[in-house]
Amino acid sequence: MAATFVHAESVTPANGGTTATTSDAKAASTEPGHGGKSVTAPEVRFQGAPLTIDPASAKNMITSEGPPMTVDEFNHGKKIFFERCAGCHGVLRKGATGKPLTPDITTARGTDYLKVFINYGSAAGMPNWGSAGDLTQEEVDIMARYIQHEPPMPPEWGMEEMKASWKEVIKPEDRPQKPMNSYNLDNIFSVTLRDSGEIALVDGDTKEIINVVKTGYAVHISRLSASGRYLYVIGRDARLNLIDLWMEKPDTVAELKIGMEARSVETSKYKGFEDKYAIAGAYWPPQYVIMNGDTLEPLKIV
Repeated sequence: MAATFVHAESVTPANGGTTATTSDAKAASTEPGHGGKSVTAPEVRFQGAPLTIDPASAKNMITSEGPPMTVDEFNHGKKIFFERCAGCHGVLRKGATGKPLTPDITTARGTDYLKVFINYGSAAGMPNWGSAGDLTQEEVDIMARYIQHEPPMPPEWGMEEMKASWKEVIKPEDRPQKPMNSYNLDNIFSVTLRDSGEIALVDGDTKEIINVVKTGYAVHISRLSASGRYLYVIGRDARLNLIDLWMEKPDTVAELKIGMEARSVETSKYKGFEDKYAIAGAYWPPQYVIMNGDTLEPLKIV
């Protein structure tokens, strides 16, 4: 079984000054750790992907330590960050594929420096939000001030919400008792169809598409179970699909949303526990979830 994935990285400058010019931003983009890479249009679209958390549900944290902001400006900055930035820099701005943007770092850079960097981006993958026309100069100024404040706190996602999201599409006892198709299950590809929120199951022998399955947004991992029967697929929006490859036309047999933002899932492979449990970790809330391996029923949150 093979799967294709898309990854991105985004960074913040390491310049210690409080003011900046266009040349400062260009220099920062080629500092060690930035890779000196160019950014293609598809990469810009990927790294600006929206997060699935509703910005309005996050608690505001306007503080006296940050630059002056009105409530309307802060709310607008919060909306932009959740839509454009959180996927790389993390919900709490502590860093993910992109570097951290916590106030202790951003306030040391200063508003002028941050405005230039947001405007022109970096060669490592930070989009040039301002010069590309995605953000107005007013919005660039808002974001430069916004990220110098404490990050808003997004809502929790506990067992109650998790169980409410759980769907057992086909119960284990109603599933096939043996493979009902003639596919070579050792040579099926799970291909991420990122923007449409789907994966395509492709027959590796014939290169024909077996099925296109609705999944979470921007699937990050397609993980095969120990037995080779099940495929666990998790999107960036923390939606997890369990796909039964024994079905005549492999498709989803269970679903669960394990949080607000996630990246990976794994299954039990220890002798005697094959396929018995699954575990998935979330960026937000910062937790991992243990589930029943063949139903995705949530059992424990850690």
